[in-house]
Amino acid sequence: MWNLRALVSILLLPTAISPLLLSSFTSTGVLLVAQAPAQAQSAESVAKTAQAITVRIEGATQGSGVLVKREGNRYTVLTAWHVVSGQGKGEELNIFVRDGSRQQLEQGSIKRLGEVDLAVLTFTSTNSYEVAQIGDIKSVSMGNPIWVSGFPLPSSAVPTRIMRFIKGDVIANATVAIPDGYQLLYDNQTLPGVSGGAVLNAQGQLVGIHGRAEKADQVSERSGKAVATGTNQGVPISYYKQYSSGGAVVASSAQATTADDYLAQARSLLGKKGSEQQVIMLSNQVLATQVSSDAYFYRAYAKDVLGDKQGAIADYNQAIAINPQYANAYNNRGIVKSALGDKQGACRDYKKAVSLGHTSTSQWLQTQNGAWCRDMP
Repeated sequence: MWNLRALVSILLLPTAISPLLLSSFTSTGVLLVAQAPAQAQSAESVAKTAQAITVRIEGATQGSGVLVKREGNRYTVLTAWHVVSGQGKGEELNIFVRDGSRQQLEQGSIKRLGEVDLAVLTFTSTNSYEVAQIGDIKSVSMGNPIWVSGFPLPSSAVPTRIMRFIKGDVIANATVAIPDGYQLLYDNQTLPGVSGGAVLNAQGQLVGIHGRAEKADQVSERSGKAVATGTNQGVPISYYKQYSSGGAVVASSAQATTADDYLAQARSLLGKKGSEQQVIMLSNQVLATQVSSDAYFYRAYAKDVLGDKQGAIADYNQAIAINPQYANAYNNRGIVKSALGDKQGACRDYKKAVSLGHTSTSQWLQTQNGAWCRDMP
């Protein structure tokens, strides 16, 4: 049974295995754009697509990428700009593809796409590899299922870079300009190293490139506990379409008018000192038009920074009431409760966050700082 909240990632097979049978479209260099609405695929089918098109990047920085184009023996990889921006001239960069083979970067081929967090690079190979089918970002809306694939960095639990295929839901798909092009928000629980990986819709089509994972921007002085900001951010595939068509890659000039626009703007400001009132205002604009657990979460985060602890708890309560599986909301509410002296209530929230798959909270409980909660009944 597939877990719709994707609290557990699916560990796919290592790269050093036989290649998949390839679709006939891999022999063309033409950008593959869906001409008609495609049927939703099973998660297994989308996973196979992700496994075929997602590559592992090893260079000055480690990340992931996606095969998006083939012209003869030359393949184009689309990734996040920050994955390759530190690559020096002449430095070695290797691309590991589906069959486990190592492909070398074509020197001088790295190119940033406009001012967004996207880049392309190329390699040549006589082998045949599947390339992504490009989807329509306009078909992606709040609540839609979404998948992210990529290669997390090694950890104590998983000491090698094995591809993960991670299920989640769309939070917002903004049309307004966001710094670095991060207009696509989703709740998939990603890890470092997945940056540059594929964001796929239910049809197995590439609709974005993963850029930033949720992170902790603050640490509570009392508890030593990280405050999570929530939400992953991706760059919509529309910017790559601009590039591949030969046009200039330019950010949207649209004015914010929708809940998705306001939510994406609020997320882009979250954790930036001095932006708390603006985050609250943007969250209020979202909540004026629709019920949104994420808008309550963002507003609670900002209120906590401003010292309004009771207001923050009230908003975290609302976020949890709308989405009882919201692990970050439990984590952050626990931190606020701890700051107010409610250790027992804080510990209950921390342990609830852990039960929902909150990795950093689980790790914190094993530290000296978390010993008081770990031992509490």
